[in-house]
Amino acid sequence: MYSSPKRQQRQHLPQPVKASRSGWRLFYPSINTRITAPFLLLTIVVAGIGVLIVTRLVAGSIQERFSNQLVSSANAATNSIVEIERQQLATLRLMVFTEGVAEALLAGDTLSLDTRLRPIAANAGVDEVIVFDAAGRGIFYLSHLKDTATASYAQFPAPDLQGWTGIRRVVGLEADSLGDKFVDLISTPDDHILYVSAPAINQEGTVIGGISVGVATSRLANQISQQSLSAVTLYNEDGVVAGTTLLLYLQDLQLTPAQVDDLLQTVQNAAPIEDLVLDNTPYQVLYAPLLVRSQPLGLLAVALPSNFIVERSSTSRDIFGVLFSFLFVMVGTLGFLTARSITHPVERLVDTTRAIRAGDLSKRVGLRTPDELGELSVSFDHMTHQLLQRNEKINQLYLLQIKETTRLDAILASISDAVIVQNPAGKIILKNTTAEVLIKSIHHSPEARHEFIRIRRHPARLALPITIKLDEEFFSVLATMVQMPTGDLLGYVIVFRNITALVQAEQLKDEIMLQMSHELRTPLTAAKGYMDLLKMVEAQHLSAQANAFVENTLHSLSTLERMINQVIDVNAMLSNQFWLQIEGFNLSVLLMHHFEAWKPVMSSRGLTLTLVLPDATLWIEGDCQRLGQVLDHLLRNAYSYTLPDGMVEVGLEKQEERVVITVVDSGVGIGEDELDKVFERMYRGRSADAGPTDARGLGLGLYISKQIVEAHHGT
Repeated sequence: MYSSPKRQQRQHLPQPVKASRSGWRLFYPSINTRITAPFLLLTIVVAGIGVLIVTRLVAGSIQERFSNQLVSSANAATNSIVEIERQQLATLRLMVFTEGVAEALLAGDTLSLDTRLRPIAANAGVDEVIVFDAAGRGIFYLSHLKDTATASYAQFPAPDLQGWTGIRRVVGLEADSLGDKFVDLISTPDDHILYVSAPAINQEGTVIGGISVGVATSRLANQISQQSLSAVTLYNEDGVVAGTTLLLYLQDLQLTPAQVDDLLQTVQNAAPIEDLVLDNTPYQVLYAPLLVRSQPLGLLAVALPSNFIVERSSTSRDIFGVLFSFLFVMVGTLGFLTARSITHPVERLVDTTRAIRAGDLSKRVGLRTPDELGELSVSFDHMTHQLLQRNEKINQLYLLQIKETTRLDAILASISDAVIVQNPAGKIILKNTTAEVLIKSIHHSPEARHEFIRIRRHPARLALPITIKLDEEFFSVLATMVQMPTGDLLGYVIVFRNITALVQAEQLKDEIMLQMSHELRTPLTAAKGYMDLLKMVEAQHLSAQANAFVENTLHSLSTLERMINQVIDVNAMLSNQFWLQIEGFNLSVLLMHHFEAWKPVMSSRGLTLTLVLPDATLWIEGDCQRLGQVLDHLLRNAYSYTLPDGMVEVGLEKQEERVVITVVDSGVGIGEDELDKVFERMYRGRSADAGPTDARGLGLGLYISKQIVEAHHGT
C-alpha cells in the first residue's frame, strides 16, 4: 500500500551536498561564520574597551584588598585558636600523666593535687584547673586571681559540673575523630571560660576521673587579636559576647539568637561580611564558626575599621551609559539580521518535524541553501525516507512476532507437563496452564511451597532429572538453560512431570514382592527341611540318580531361599528398616572362614582360590554377618563368571585408617558401558549368560553389597 509513494519519494529525494565548494559558493560564509564572526568581533571590541576601563578605574580596588585582608585576619584568628587549643591539650596531657595525680584523684587528696598541678598551671598560664571524679563531680578547683599582676592561684570549692556536656562525655569514655578530649564554654559572673577536659584512666582502662583546664575568653580574644592584627569578638551559641577587644562597644556587639542561627547556617558554605558602625566609626565584620576540637561553640567575628575606604567618583557613569547603549544597538541590529537568516530555515525544519511527529512521513523540508542548514535539510529528508522504510519492516516483523508468539502459546498450552520459564534472577516470565494449576495446588502446603521455591532457586543443579514430592504427588523435575548464540544466559525452562502413578506402581510392586517373599519363605523352609530329612533318612535306600535329584532340588531350594532373602533385604533398605549390629571382630578370621567355605566349591570347577592376608591381625568395628554377606556375593559372582582353570584371589590390606578388601578373578569381565550400572537394583548385565555356571538371579547382589559397605561408611 506504500509502494507508489516510496517510488515517488525516491525519485524526488535531493542528493546530499558535497563537501567541496567551487565558484561563488567559496565566498558564501558558513552558518558558523555568520553566527559567530559578528558577535566575536563585537565581543573582542567590548572586551578591549572594558579591560581598558576596568584597568584604569577598577583595578586595585581598595574594597577587594580590604576583604582579602579581612579573610587573612580570620584565617590568622582561626590558626591562633588552634595554637591555643594545642597548648591547652599539652597542659592537660602533662597534668594527667604527672606522677601521683591519678592516686591523689582516687583518694580525693586536694593538697597533693594542689602541690602537683599549681606549678603546671602557672607555667602554662591557664586561668582555671578543675579535677573531677569518675561520676563527674568536682573535687578540686584552682583559679587564677585576676586582681594580681602575678600568676597567683587560689583554691576554691569545686563548681557544679552536672550541666557540662564535655565533662559528661569524658567520664562516659566517649571519643570522636579527634580523640577523647572535649570542650565546654561556661559563663561565669565575671567572664566566660573555655574549658578543655581530658579523662584520667588507670592501667585497667577504667576512667577514674578527669581534669579540665580553662582560659578566660577575654584573654583568649586578646591573644587572637594580637595574632590576627584585628578586632576580635567571640560569641556563644545564644549570641552573648563571650570575649571581645571592642569593650567600649559591648552593647552594640550583642546578637540575638535568631541572628546567631542565621549566621551559623550561612558560615557553613560562605564567610559573610557585614557592615557595622560603632561610635560613628565604620567597621566591616567577617563571621566564622567558633570551633575548638571541631566542636561548634558559637561564632568568631573579626573586624577591621573601613573608614579609610574612599568612594570612587561616578564621573564616568555617563560615559559608560552612552558607550554601552551604542554597543547594545549595534549588537541588537546585527543579531536580528543574523538570527533572521537562521530562523527561516529552522522554521521549515520545525514544520516538517511536527508533520512527521503527527504521522505524516511524506513531509519533506526541501531546503536548498549551500550551507550547513542545507546539508541538514538533505540529511533530514534522507533520514525520514529511511525511517519510512524501516517502519514498514518493523510492522512486518511485529506481525510475524505476534504469529510466532501465538503459536508458541498454543504449543505451551498443549503440553501436559508443568512448564515454567524464568529469567536468571528467578522471576517467572512464562508458564502454561498445567504450571498454574500446580502452583495453586501447592499454595496451601508450606512444605510443598518451600520445596517448589528451593527447586526454582537453583535450576542449574537440575541438568539431570530428580524426583521430588509436592503435596502428596511425585514429580520428575528437569531444567534446561536458555542461551543466546553469544553464550549469554537468558533464563531456564523447568519442566515438572507428574510421575505419581509410576511411583505408586513401584511402591505397589515392592510391597507385593515383599509380601510374596514372606509368604514363600514358609513353604520353602518346609520343603527344604523335608528334602534334608529325606537325604538323611533314605539316602542309603535311594539310587544314585535319586540322590542326584535330591541334591539338585536342595541346590535349587537354596538358590530360591537366597533370592527371597535378597528381596527381603532390599525392601528393608528401601523402607529404612535396615540396621547393623556393630561389634568388634577379627577381619582376618572372617576372610579365612569364607575362604575355607568356598575353597572346595571353587576346586570342584578347577578354579584356584588364594587368600592374601597381612601379618598383623586386623580388628575392626562392624557387622560381621553383613560383611560376610558382602564377601559371599563377591565370591559367588567370581565363581559364576570365571571359566575353569581360572583364578580367584581374595586380598586384605591396611591403608592408614581404612582396610581394603579385594576380590580379583579372571572371569568374563564387565563392559565399560555397564560399570556405572552394576550397582543398580535389578540390573543384570550382558555377562549374565556368559558364565560357565547357571548365574540366575535378581540382580540384587551388588546393590545389597554396596548398601552394606556404605552403611559402614566405606566405598
